Amino acid sequence: MYWLGAELHPANHFLGRHIVGPEFNSQCGGDRDMILSDRYRFVFVHVPKCAGTSVREAVLPFHDADTRFLKTVEHHSELGDIDYRHLPLKLLRDLDSEAFAKLKTYESYALLRDPFQRFRSAMSQRAKMYLGKEFAQLDDNEIRAEIEQVKTYLQSEPKVLEPGFIHFSRQSDYVWLDGQKLIKNLYPVERLDLLLAALARQIGTDSLKAGHANRTKVFRHPGLKRIMYGSAALSRRLLPSAVHEKLRTSARRMLMKAGTSQSSPVFGERHVKNFIRDYYAADLAMYRCVLAGVS
Repeated sequence: MYWLGAELHPANHFLGRHIVGPEFNSQCGGDRDMILSDRYRFVFVHVPKCAGTSVREAVLPFHDADTRFLKTVEHHSELGDIDYRHLPLKLLRDLDSEAFAKLKTYESYALLRDPFQRFRSAMSQRAKMYLGKEFAQLDDNEIRAEIEQVKTYLQSEPKVLEPGFIHFSRQSDYVWLDGQKLIKNLYPVERLDLLLAALARQIGTDSLKAGHANRTKVFRHPGLKRIMYGSAALSRRLLPSAVHEKLRTSARRMLMKAGTSQSSPVFGERHVKNFIRDYYAADLAMYRCVLAGVS
């Protein structure tokens, strides 16, 4: 089972040599966003920001322990920095022909999400991973500025998305390639239960239970927000990145709880909605078709 994915934090960056091929197998592995099981002959492609982490947790016991791709960003001599945990089909084909061939042969699955909701989630992820802030810390003007930066970058249509923008990649790039639909079984995130039932049948188990690794968090006591953010900024400056990340994770576990996502009114502004509608037009059509098919 080949496994490409999980979430990335700046503390985990390891920029440098590009590693592809057999030497991957001798090095430490990690969470990945595509699960490919030779034993059960299936592939689950985790489209960024489409609840794939929950599915990954559900199928983790069936992981075959291949360590082909490291849990990191690597530098490719021709393509630049690549997040190997989020490989669109074109990159998967170019960088791992063996896994790509199996993807075309095995039973394949993916979740899709409403592009408007997904864009908001990607903005929140960008704030946390690359701005060093929780999304709730950003005011409307900062959100507008970030959206403009994302829009400008995406509209330049780069050959390979930089890691800082990978969560904004088109969902269709993980499903279609050269006009051919390669992922056989698609489900909307609203029907995660149907995907889990299908995977359970594929594996031959009674049921699978989804995790909640990426659930939105809110402070247990709102008054703690300023204290935590101030302490986080100080520790980021003074401590080694690995130590800071461990402290951050522990503090979030103690001081925060699962909550509902708070959306900024900026996402309702016409120019933002028009951009999402146009840039993700194929995604929107694909999502609506899949949603209608299970309604």
